[in-house]
Amino acid sequence: MWLPWFGRASGADDDGSGTVTILEALRAILEQGFKPQRTVEFHWYAGEEGGLLGSQDVAQAYKRESRKVVANMHFDMTGFWRREDKEVIGLVADHTDPELRALVTRLAAEYTRLQTREFECGYACSDHASWNTAGYRSAMAFESDKLDANTNIHSPADTVATLDFAHMLEFSKLAVAFAYEVGYADEA
Repeated sequence: MWLPWFGRASGADDDGSGTVTILEALRAILEQGFKPQRTVEFHWYAGEEGGLLGSQDVAQAYKRESRKVVANMHFDMTGFWRREDKEVIGLVADHTDPELRALVTRLAAEYTRLQTREFECGYACSDHASWNTAGYRSAMAFESDKLDANTNIHSPADTVATLDFAHMLEFSKLAVAFAYEVGYADEA
């Protein structure tokens, strides 16, 4: 590349941390013999940075097929927080469902060591928005209550060395709790 610092990003946090977070949650629930009453799916999407392409495709296909989706929980970036900020689980308040955010807040309080704090992206900042646009209840847990806290993203500095795996583990706990809550809850 003629500008080697532009366009290259290892992606450890964006979106590697979210990928690992839900992969670890899936591993944990499968090891425990998770057999939910409802179908629980784990999704990984391509094309988020290109305009939410993968999640839009899947969410719109589900809508066309009239598939019932009780809730969608999205984990994008989960591995970074600035030490000068309070360590929290950020909950995106726009393009999400308020009742689902309230459920996530209760689950975080019960099953993680972190409190939640809502913030707004100001636009459809990640794949949760595709589900919201398709008419499905959606929530998004984020590594911080500031969308731009990690200044390393979209650069070669977005490396594993910048991640906090103890912080990421709290998001995996939240993902497990969400899968159990939604998977075993009575039909609404």
